Amino acid sequence: MKVDPKYYRHERPELVACVEAAADNRVLDVGCGAGHVATRIKREGRAAVVWGIEVIEAAAEEARRNPALDEVCCGDLEQVVDSLPEAYFSHLICGDVLEHLVDPWTTLARLRTRLRPGGLVICSLPNVRNLSFLAMLVFEQSFRYRESGVMDRTHLRWFCRKDARAMFEGAGFVNVRIGPVRPKRTLGYRLSRAILRDWATKGFLIRAERPLQATSDTVAPD
Repeated sequence: MKVDPKYYRHERPELVACVEAAADNRVLDVGCGAGHVATRIKREGRAAVVWGIEVIEAAAEEARRNPALDEVCCGDLEQVVDSLPEAYFSHLICGDVLEHLVDPWTTLARLRTRLRPGGLVICSLPNVRNLSFLAMLVFEQSFRYRESGVMDRTHLRWFCRKDARAMFEGAGFVNVRIGPVRPKRTLGYRLSRAILRDWATKGFLIRAERPLQATSDTVAPD
């Protein structure tokens, strides 16, 4: 797979900020790219251990040379998730990953068991219910794929807020919180959010917890 190197070198500060610093934190960065998220986590003292999973071989090789990552697994998440230690991680970071999977519902439930009880999953997910997507359908009369964004040509699944919540709750997570992934402080943005709500939101920031007590492995239907 050929990908612009910039695609897997983002630090994602909005996701890292959700990891509260603690000496015993162990983070799994799913789709770790070259490891820049791990670098920021370690630099800010938010976790002692960071593992990464990356499907792109060139990025995984670069990640293995990054001292901020303690372990790097190269492969498709849906294939390698069961090889991860159970109840080991305090945090899972999935930055724009789930929409690329064939079966994100089942995979998310399997990832949940890799979190320790009370652990947190931090996820960014594109919102297909936004005005730019609607305008494309109405005015361009096309479901046209792009190199990045909501209509990234490698996306296999699309979600609105209700779909995202149902996926996380169906995978056994609790305390699901959903908001805009990169809210702006400008007055114009605040007004558009107040009036248009999710229509003005291109991506969600989702946080959800593994229950302290065991739950069933029932998964929300496709």
